[in-house]
Amino acid sequence: MYSDSHCHFNGANEESIKKARMAGVELALTAGIDMASSAEAVEVAGRHELIKACVGIHPWYADEYSAENLERLRSYARSDAVVAVSEIGLDYISRMTRQWERSDEVVEPEIQRAAFREQIGLARELELPVLVHDRARGEELLDILDDEGIVNVGVAIHGFSKGPDYARRAVKTGVYLTVGRGILTGENRELEEAVRQIPMDWLLTETDSGDPSSVILVAEKIAELKSVNREDVGSAATRNLKKLLGL
Repeated sequence: MYSDSHCHFNGANEESIKKARMAGVELALTAGIDMASSAEAVEVAGRHELIKACVGIHPWYADEYSAENLERLRSYARSDAVVAVSEIGLDYISRMTRQWERSDEVVEPEIQRAAFREQIGLARELELPVLVHDRARGEELLDILDDEGIVNVGVAIHGFSKGPDYARRAVKTGVYLTVGRGILTGENRELEEAVRQIPMDWLLTETDSGDPSSVILVAEKIAELKSVNREDVGSAATRNLKKLLGL
């Protein structure tokens, strides 16, 4: 019934997979953020029916992007376990270092944009949807998606945190919006209003964690904001995710 369209698994998450299954999660996408985690995503998805893999280089590490890595991503993406290119996108606000410390020293925007466009091109070539990270200025990311012609293949914005105006343009363009645990804080009123307005057919749910079972909390909050049942949110989000992925 439930689905997690964006999580991060590694070989140590076996218990989390069991917990997710028991909670009613039927589909979870684990995303790569660099070459090593992309390879690991493919390996984990190959061992668990519940898990599907996404491969890509995160904007935090866009300066590690190269033609050689593009070829490696192409090889990974041809695996039957891979359903999307992710986690790709733009982040002009902060960066997570290899020591998992937050830094304000972001990768140069020009480098990020080049890596983003190259990976969109790979997704278009392989007819795979993209799940994107958007911490860019204004609606720049939507402009790039339009320019690259990827929307017809399939696009979702992960960790959606913006307001109603952005949401309306995204949905009008044909982009799914993924709501995660940020909705649980009660601190982003613009996001709450956007969630109230986003049609159920364009909503996805995520955790951005190693515990997909917590996606139920996200579904509960969305249900509260939209005055519907939690189960209806879970079913709609799962149906939408399968449609996006062609499953």
